[in-house]
Amino acid sequence: MKTKNFPNFGKKVCALALMGGLVFSTALLSENGNLEGKKVAVIIAEGFHDAETLSPVFHLRAHNVQAVFLSTAKGRISAYNSGVVIDIETTLDEVRALDFDAVILPGGRAPASLREDQNVLRFVRDFSETGRPIAGICHGPQVLASAGVVEGVELTGFRGIEDEMKEAGANFVDREVVIDGQFITSRLPGDLPAFNQAIVEGLSN
Repeated sequence: MKTKNFPNFGKKVCALALMGGLVFSTALLSENGNLEGKKVAVIIAEGFHDAETLSPVFHLRAHNVQAVFLSTAKGRISAYNSGVVIDIETTLDEVRALDFDAVILPGGRAPASLREDQNVLRFVRDFSETGRPIAGICHGPQVLASAGVVEGVELTGFRGIEDEMKEAGANFVDREVVIDGQFITSRLPGDLPAFNQAIVEGLSN
């Protein structure tokens, strides 16, 4: 498979056809309406999961939401499960939590390194204090646990992180999407339609 580069995620949706098995929502503006002016941070690193990163972004773009890829350093990073490459133009130490209306933490291998970075944890802690939506899927909630913001929160994720989430004080459940206050979590790529819609609804409230 050839590498596909998404510098500002400006490529057309049809580019996804080159990524076999990608699950994403093609929903256009729904009852949630036009969310133009909303800005969402998508925090990723080397080894991100392609569908869990791109699917929410396409869904948000369909609602005129600006999605910004953030990481710990500028440059190109690659998905672990395909040839997709994303150019990071903004780092977490260049932005403030209040600059965004929601945060998304995709899964894959990236959360393992993101959770070790103090700028990431600082940003997540600061954002949690805003009360705005924080969404994590698969291994993404590991970053929330390391940031110390999940105590008493009902959430879900990849089943392999259940014990870790419980140790962090969370109430781990097995559902396609779990919404507890500002926290939106899902388990795996098959949950993306429900995950994406829950993010849009969170931005609409």
